[in-house]
Amino acid sequence: MGVVKIGNGFYFLYICLALVYIVALSLSLRGKSTKTVRITLLVILFLNFSLHFLKQAFVPYINNLPQSIRRSTVENLCAVSTVFFPFIFLIKKQTVLHDFMYFIGVSGGLGALFFPTEAINMPPFAFDTIRFYICHTNLLAVPLVSAITGIYRPRWSKFWTIPLLFLVWETIICLNEFFLIGVGLVDAEFSDLLNPGFRNSSFTFGVRPDFAWAAAVFDPFVPSFFKTDAFHINGGKPFYFPVLWLIGPAFVFLIPIYLIISAPFQIPLYQKLIQKWRERKTE
Repeated sequence: MGVVKIGNGFYFLYICLALVYIVALSLSLRGKSTKTVRITLLVILFLNFSLHFLKQAFVPYINNLPQSIRRSTVENLCAVSTVFFPFIFLIKKQTVLHDFMYFIGVSGGLGALFFPTEAINMPPFAFDTIRFYICHTNLLAVPLVSAITGIYRPRWSKFWTIPLLFLVWETIICLNEFFLIGVGLVDAEFSDLLNPGFRNSSFTFGVRPDFAWAAAVFDPFVPSFFKTDAFHINGGKPFYFPVLWLIGPAFVFLIPIYLIISAPFQIPLYQKLIQKWRERKTE
């Protein structure tokens, strides 16, 4: 049957399915009350949340217990989002958390669909491949549809909070890694986390060796003292200080990305069209 590879039929199949799903979800919620839209999207988020833990009952996770439990923790950016999004959505009044939810959900979801690292070379209809696409499509769909329906719309005025909350997400990942090693779910020493090539899918501990181009892009915005082992915690060898090294790159790159992906919801004409969309009664 083949496997998922970037550019092949299965790759585009899942992208098309995600697009159809988002359009269908938007159409089905057109003209519905705010309460109905919120409940629908909240149910989707909690189903995603549940899948994050229930996957342990399926292959390949069930075959690798208890070590596979770490895959149900907050070990990367999308995992943190999967766990926290439902509880952010429970907050009815819009906060900066909702603005960040839009940013990390849309950027992370799109990134996963176009660069499905966990699904590459996997059978297209294996449980974990389907789970991967369901999870990341929902991370994209819910904040996008909530913006389209006007439940929570990203605000340009909150641009400055995006890198700050991103650093909070990265801090959660960092603490989780120390926890996993401490309880034995990851067989390693704490010092191993200072190696950017070790369990570092979210760049929490520096630029991964297989992303050399990223070092050339990010390093000019990383102060030297965040790459210097001043406290000799890495044997005096140069390294990236966990999370803190991201401060510069986060402010330089994430703010423009947020402004771009939220731009449609700042255009007055588009806002009027969305308002008409919301007010139109379904037939």
